[in-house]
Amino acid sequence: MVGLLASACGSPPRQPPAVDELEEQLQLARQDSEQAAAAATVQPPRVAAALQEVAAERGRHAQALAAEIDRVAARSTTTSTPATTTTPPGAPPGPPPTLSDVITSLRASAASAARLATTSSGYRAGLLGSIAACCTADYTVGLVFVEPTP
Repeated sequence: MVGLLASACGSPPRQPPAVDELEEQLQLARQDSEQAAAAATVQPPRVAAALQEVAAERGRHAQALAAEIDRVAARSTTTSTPATTTTPPGAPPGPPPTLSDVITSLRASAASAARLATTSSGYRAGLLGSIAACCTADYTVGLVFVEPTP
């Protein structure tokens, strides 16, 4: 009995879960949001509206991920570096991303969030699963445009 009490009293304090994986998810969400918003600028109104909604959704994902990182790490991500573009400073911007570029990025983000959700638990698993589901719905339903048949 004394051994059980001693081992219970002597256990080290639990460390909070690492946030490195969430940092990557945060960057993906920010990049997807920026990419969808940029792609919307050159699309027909119907496609642009869908891309703007994707940009807003991924922006909300970034907010939720930042809040979870802040909670776990007891720090603020609101001042962390936003997603970066690959265009060097002073260089003319390249063409905006295409709808296909956005879909490819959402596929990768969904797969990444789904993989991480399976190794997480509790709120974090639910958050990541929700993000994976939303990204999947966006590229399989929300960004599929078929012209109506007469």
